[in-house]
Amino acid sequence: MNKKINTSRLNLRSFVATDLADLRTVVENEKIAKMAGFRVAANAFESDYFLQQLMQANIWAVTLKTTAKVIGSVGLYPVVNDKQEQDSQKLELGYMLNQDFWGNGYMKEAVQAVLRHLFQEHPDRIVTASTYSKNSRSVAVLEYFNFKKIGEQTLPRSVLNPFPQQESYYQLTAQAFMEGGHYATH
Repeated sequence: MNKKINTSRLNLRSFVATDLADLRTVVENEKIAKMAGFRVAANAFESDYFLQQLMQANIWAVTLKTTAKVIGSVGLYPVVNDKQEQDSQKLELGYMLNQDFWGNGYMKEAVQAVLRHLFQEHPDRIVTASTYSKNSRSVAVLEYFNFKKIGEQTLPRSVLNPFPQQESYYQLTAQAFMEGGHYATH
């Protein structure tokens, strides 16, 4: 169970079963799915399966303080090395946001709160992230928090991507996060 985190405009909490209707607007949106690299949910059953996965993975639901509406998610996922062992130093940041709320700074606010929470408790951790290079909004969020680009590769065509995609890889330390001035509260 994730610790609840509050910011000036958002509450971050664990997902619950009653979040399905709000989550459907995110995971059934083809544009969001394409940019985030997951297969769009085709119906309520697939959306419910997605919700169950988020609940099991302890991902935060990003909710508006004013309405309690779920507008997205943010989470830190275990990183597995080449030997299929969990890397105890690294976590991977992942997030998605309802398209109706893009351009309002909500994801920056949520990511800042999660990173601050992590680095206050575990300053030795390294956070990684990956995004399609053409996803300029996601790239902007990562660069805002001082993530450093550490590589990129072209992903081959797949079920999710009918055309090859360029993916960029990023990394962030607590020191780089602090140097970016992001320990201040929202």
